[in-house]
Amino acid sequence: MDVDHNNLHLIEPTARYIDSYRAAISEYRKHNVYDFAYPKVGTRRDVARFLRDVDNTRRGLGVKSGYVPSSAFWLVDGRHYLGSGDVRHFLNDSLRKLGGNIGYSIRPAAWRQGLGTLQLALLLGEAAKLRVAKPIITCFDENTASAKVIEANGGVLIKRSNVNNRGKNRLTRVYEIDLTRRPEYDMMYRRGVSISPTANEIEKSDCRRE
Repeated sequence: MDVDHNNLHLIEPTARYIDSYRAAISEYRKHNVYDFAYPKVGTRRDVARFLRDVDNTRRGLGVKSGYVPSSAFWLVDGRHYLGSGDVRHFLNDSLRKLGGNIGYSIRPAAWRQGLGTLQLALLLGEAAKLRVAKPIITCFDENTASAKVIEANGGVLIKRSNVNNRGKNRLTRVYEIDLTRRPEYDMMYRRGVSISPTANEIEKSDCRRE
Protein backbone atom coordinates (compact mmCIF):
# COMPACT_ATOMS: atom_id res chain seq x y z
CA MET A 1 0.00 0.00 0.00
CA ASP A 2 1.27 3.46 -0.95
CA VAL A 3 0.95 5.39 2.30
CA ASP A 4 1.29 9.17 2.43
CA HIS A 5 3.63 9.44 5.43
CA ASN A 6 3.37 13.22 5.38
CA ASN A 7 -0.36 13.22 6.13
CA LEU A 8 -0.81 10.64 8.90
CA HIS A 9 -3.35 11.62 11.53
CA LEU A 10 -6.15 10.31 13.73
CA ILE A 11 -9.83 10.93 13.08
CA GLU A 12 -13.05 9.70 14.61
CA PRO A 13 -14.63 6.93 12.49
CA THR A 14 -16.46 8.41 9.53
CA ALA A 15 -18.38 7.23 6.47
CA ARG A 16 -15.78 8.93 4.26
CA TYR A 17 -13.34 6.05 4.74
CA ILE A 18 -15.86 3.22 4.95
CA ASP A 19 -14.86 1.52 1.66
CA SER A 20 -11.22 1.47 2.77
CA TYR A 21 -12.34 0.16 6.17
CA ARG A 22 -14.30 -2.67 4.52
CA ALA A 23 -11.21 -3.65 2.54
CA ALA A 24 -9.15 -3.68 5.73
CA ILE A 25 -11.63 -5.98 7.47
CA SER A 26 -11.16 -8.48 4.62
CA GLU A 27 -7.39 -8.22 5.06
CA TYR A 28 -7.62 -8.86 8.81
CA ARG A 29 -9.70 -11.99 8.21
CA LYS A 30 -7.34 -13.32 5.55
CA HIS A 31 -4.45 -12.92 8.00
CA ASN A 32 -6.42 -14.51 10.87
CA VAL A 33 -6.35 -11.33 12.93
CA TYR A 34 -9.36 -11.41 15.23
CA ASP A 35 -8.51 -8.86 17.93
CA PHE A 36 -11.44 -6.70 16.92
CA ALA A 37 -15.13 -7.56 16.78
CA TYR A 38 -15.71 -6.56 13.17
CA PRO A 39 -18.98 -4.63 12.80
CA LYS A 40 -21.46 -4.99 9.97
CA VAL A 41 -20.81 -2.19 7.49
CA GLY A 42 -22.27 -3.71 4.34
CA THR A 43 -25.13 -1.26 3.88
CA ARG A 44 -25.73 2.42 4.54
CA ARG A 45 -27.96 1.44 7.44
CA ASP A 46 -25.16 -0.73 8.87
CA VAL A 47 -22.71 2.16 8.58
CA ALA A 48 -25.12 4.58 10.28
CA ARG A 49 -25.67 2.09 13.13
CA PHE A 50 -21.92 1.50 13.51
CA LEU A 51 -21.12 5.21 13.69
CA ARG A 52 -23.97 5.77 16.15
CA ASP A 53 -22.69 2.95 18.37
CA VAL A 54 -19.16 4.40 18.28
CA ASP A 55 -20.48 7.79 19.34
CA ASN A 56 -22.61 6.32 22.13
CA THR A 57 -19.68 4.30 23.47
CA ARG A 58 -17.55 7.44 23.50
CA ARG A 59 -20.27 9.23 25.48
CA GLY A 60 -20.81 6.28 27.83
CA LEU A 61 -24.37 5.67 26.62
CA GLY A 62 -25.78 2.15 26.48
CA VAL A 63 -22.45 0.52 27.38
CA LYS A 64 -22.99 -3.18 28.03
CA SER A 65 -22.35 -4.70 31.44
CA GLY A 66 -18.68 -5.63 31.77
CA TYR A 67 -17.61 -3.06 29.18
CA VAL A 68 -16.38 0.51 29.66
CA PRO A 69 -16.74 3.81 27.78
CA SER A 70 -14.07 4.27 25.13
CA SER A 71 -13.13 6.64 22.33
CA ALA A 72 -12.47 5.14 18.90
CA PHE A 73 -10.01 6.58 16.38
CA TRP A 74 -8.87 5.69 12.89
CA LEU A 75 -5.38 6.31 11.55
CA VAL A 76 -5.65 7.71 8.02
CA ASP A 77 -3.48 9.44 5.46
CA GLY A 78 -6.13 11.40 3.58
CA ARG A 79 -6.82 8.50 1.21
CA HIS A 80 -6.71 5.25 3.17
CA TYR A 81 -7.96 3.83 6.43
CA LEU A 82 -4.76 2.45 7.97
CA GLY A 83 -5.73 1.21 11.42
CA SER A 84 -8.01 1.40 14.43
CA GLY A 85 -7.34 2.52 17.96
CA ASP A 86 -9.37 2.73 21.15
CA VAL A 87 -8.74 4.74 24.31
CA ARG A 88 -10.70 3.33 27.23
CA HIS A 89 -11.63 6.02 29.72
CA PHE A 90 -11.11 3.75 32.74
CA LEU A 91 -10.49 0.07 33.43
CA ASN A 92 -12.36 -2.82 34.98
CA ASP A 93 -10.64 -5.84 36.55
CA SER A 94 -10.63 -7.75 33.28
CA LEU A 95 -9.04 -4.95 31.26
CA ARG A 96 -6.31 -4.46 33.86
CA LYS A 97 -5.16 -7.99 32.98
CA LEU A 98 -5.67 -7.89 29.20
CA GLY A 99 -6.57 -4.94 27.03
CA GLY A 100 -5.58 -1.96 29.13
CA ASN A 101 -6.49 1.64 28.33
CA ILE A 102 -5.29 1.58 24.74
CA GLY A 103 -5.70 -0.98 21.97
CA TYR A 104 -4.59 -0.51 18.39
CA SER A 105 -4.17 -2.37 15.13
CA ILE A 106 -2.66 -1.57 11.73
CA ARG A 107 -4.27 -3.13 8.64
CA PRO A 108 -2.13 -5.88 7.05
CA ALA A 109 -1.59 -3.97 3.78
CA ALA A 110 0.22 -1.28 5.80
CA TRP A 111 2.33 -3.56 8.01
CA ARG A 112 6.10 -3.10 8.23
CA GLN A 113 5.99 0.64 7.61
CA GLY A 114 6.49 1.76 11.20
CA LEU A 115 2.92 2.99 11.56
CA GLY A 116 2.20 1.31 14.88
CA THR A 117 4.76 3.44 16.72
CA LEU A 118 3.22 6.67 15.44
CA GLN A 119 -0.32 5.44 15.96
CA LEU A 120 0.32 4.62 19.61
CA ALA A 121 2.02 8.00 20.13
CA LEU A 122 -1.03 9.78 18.76
CA LEU A 123 -3.38 7.63 20.86
CA LEU A 124 -1.39 8.52 23.96
CA GLY A 125 -2.00 12.14 23.10
CA GLU A 126 -5.73 11.42 23.03
CA ALA A 127 -5.44 9.59 26.36
CA ALA A 128 -3.84 12.69 27.85
CA LYS A 129 -6.78 14.80 26.63
CA LEU A 130 -9.11 12.36 28.40
CA ARG A 131 -6.98 12.74 31.56
CA VAL A 132 -5.81 9.15 31.53
CA ALA A 133 -2.51 10.06 33.17
CA LYS A 134 -0.98 6.59 33.45
CA PRO A 135 -2.43 4.41 30.70
CA ILE A 136 -2.01 0.64 30.90
CA ILE A 137 -1.20 -1.20 27.66
CA THR A 138 -0.91 -4.97 27.27
CA CYS A 139 0.39 -7.42 24.70
CA PHE A 140 1.03 -11.15 24.64
CA ASP A 141 4.56 -12.03 25.68
CA GLU A 142 5.50 -13.53 22.31
CA ASN A 143 4.38 -10.41 20.44
CA THR A 144 7.80 -8.77 20.51
CA ALA A 145 6.91 -6.32 17.72
CA SER A 146 4.08 -4.87 19.78
CA ALA A 147 6.29 -4.80 22.89
CA LYS A 148 8.87 -2.74 20.97
CA VAL A 149 6.17 -0.29 19.86
CA ILE A 150 4.99 0.14 23.46
CA GLU A 151 8.52 0.52 24.82
CA ALA A 152 9.41 3.03 22.08
CA ASN A 153 6.58 5.17 23.45
CA GLY A 154 7.87 5.05 27.03
CA GLY A 155 6.15 1.89 28.22
CA VAL A 156 7.54 0.39 31.44
CA LEU A 157 6.89 -3.31 32.03
CA ILE A 158 5.19 -3.65 35.41
CA LYS A 159 4.38 -7.36 35.33
CA ARG A 160 3.89 -10.54 33.34
CA SER A 161 0.93 -12.78 34.11
CA ASN A 162 -0.98 -15.69 32.61
CA VAL A 163 -4.36 -14.66 31.21
CA ASN A 164 -7.10 -16.90 29.85
CA ASN A 165 -7.77 -15.84 26.27
CA ARG A 166 -10.25 -17.79 24.17
CA GLY A 167 -9.82 -20.83 26.39
CA LYS A 168 -6.01 -20.74 26.45
CA ASN A 169 -3.65 -19.47 29.13
CA ARG A 170 -1.29 -16.95 27.55
CA LEU A 171 1.58 -15.10 29.15
CA THR A 172 0.80 -11.39 28.92
CA ARG A 173 2.92 -8.29 29.40
CA VAL A 174 1.38 -5.36 31.25
CA TYR A 175 2.97 -1.96 30.61
CA GLU A 176 2.37 1.46 32.12
CA ILE A 177 3.20 4.81 30.54
CA ASP A 178 3.39 7.72 32.96
CA LEU A 179 2.40 10.74 30.89
CA THR A 180 2.89 13.06 33.87
CA ARG A 181 6.64 12.42 33.94
CA ARG A 182 7.34 13.22 30.31
CA PRO A 183 6.58 16.88 29.53
CA GLU A 184 8.11 16.47 26.08
CA TYR A 185 5.20 14.16 25.15
CA ASP A 186 2.95 17.13 24.45
CA MET A 187 5.14 18.40 21.64
CA MET A 188 5.82 14.87 20.40
CA TYR A 189 2.14 14.09 19.98
CA ARG A 190 1.34 17.38 18.35
CA ARG A 191 3.98 16.86 15.68
CA GLY A 192 3.86 13.05 15.52
CA VAL A 193 6.87 10.94 16.36
CA SER A 194 9.30 10.21 13.57
CA ILE A 195 8.85 6.82 11.96
CA SER A 196 10.83 4.71 9.55
CA PRO A 197 8.94 3.51 6.46
CA THR A 198 11.15 0.41 6.40
CA ALA A 199 10.66 -0.55 10.06
CA ASN A 200 10.20 -4.32 10.33
CA GLU A 201 7.11 -4.29 12.52
CA ILE A 202 3.78 -6.03 12.57
CA GLU A 203 1.94 -3.43 14.59
CA LYS A 204 -0.88 -5.11 16.47
CA SER A 205 -1.56 -4.95 20.15
CA ASP A 206 -3.68 -7.67 21.72
CA CYS A 207 -6.81 -5.88 22.78
CA ARG A 208 -10.50 -6.26 23.20
CA ARG A 209 -13.29 -3.80 22.50
CA GLU A 210 -14.35 -3.42 26.13
